[in-house]
Amino acid sequence: MSSNNIHLIDSDSKLEELCKSLTLCGENDFVSVDTEFTRVKSFFPGLNLIQLCIKQDTYLIDTMADLSIDLFFRAFTELKATVLFYSAREDLEILAYKSRVIGLKRLLPQKCVDIQLLLAFLNLSYSQGLQSALSDYLKIELPKDQTRSDWEMRPLSEAQIDYAANDVLYLEPLYLEIMKRCEKDDPRYAWFEAAMLDFEKESCEMPNAEDTYKSVSGAGGLNIKALNVLRELCTYRYNYAVEHDEALNRVITGKALCPLARMNSISEKSLVKANMKYGAIRAHGKMIVLWHEKARKVKTDENIALAYDHFACNRDFEKPYKRLRHILRTVAKEKGIAEQIICNKQNCNDYFYKMYYKQTPELMKGWYKECVGDIDYDSLFAD
Repeated sequence: MSSNNIHLIDSDSKLEELCKSLTLCGENDFVSVDTEFTRVKSFFPGLNLIQLCIKQDTYLIDTMADLSIDLFFRAFTELKATVLFYSAREDLEILAYKSRVIGLKRLLPQKCVDIQLLLAFLNLSYSQGLQSALSDYLKIELPKDQTRSDWEMRPLSEAQIDYAANDVLYLEPLYLEIMKRCEKDDPRYAWFEAAMLDFEKESCEMPNAEDTYKSVSGAGGLNIKALNVLRELCTYRYNYAVEHDEALNRVITGKALCPLARMNSISEKSLVKANMKYGAIRAHGKMIVLWHEKARKVKTDENIALAYDHFACNRDFEKPYKRLRHILRTVAKEKGIAEQIICNKQNCNDYFYKMYYKQTPELMKGWYKECVGDIDYDSLFAD
């Protein structure tokens, strides 16, 4: 790749020129985007680099330089062009978070496309990496030597710059090549577009601290008292992590939450039995013991909302789950989409959870409803 096409944006004057280019992009244009970030120890992501490609010119925004970065986000969120990503979940979350911090009403551009997700809707692959996709569809082989690179390091090396630029340089030709495999008026693309809107909405949302317990793996197997304790622990953990910008698992690892909730009492020494990490015990052991004591003293709410995997942990629902998964796998095969798109743990849990609370499951709304059709709930429990 020619370095003449790579522009390092490390000053406000260069950033202003880039923003002008973004405002000139119309509905028929494409802007390819990727990010490099650090999120090992912190709750909030540390954005190290934003890569863009516009008409074969790549731009690397050095977010660690002294930039008026709000100029970029104001232009970026107002983009009319189609914005291409590959494996977009974390990119969307980080970009939306930064837009929120700046105080913007619109957190993401109007039309975003995750090419990796599109491949799944067209049943071409599922969770395929970018390098593999470029090799399969464009016969381009990219080096992987900077995959674990330190993106906080400055100055960036030539290898890092080339690697970062390559992550966006080929997204537009990759997208256009994949779209050749999508017939005109293919319903799968309409479903993909609807799913992308849901995807973007999820990326822009911050969870309610008091609801985080519902998503803990295995929480559905706890009794009511332990579930109440879990809710308190998860609320403490989430609020602490946000306030101190510390990764959740560095406070209490996810695997330790349910064991802690089951224990009648704990000490710093007994935290090891609950799968707590030694580093977390040294840093937060006393605080967690205090949290646990407080949680055990809270009056038990007998009507506490169940965990999302409650029914997956219930033996009476074993056959209904299998029948639902069979229906969803069959639909995916018939419609020609990757089965993981509709037949996944989240959708199955959501279906039985919402039906229990007399709400409408995701599988019975929007594009899911159009794709899957009606599901006879009672037939899932037939002998």
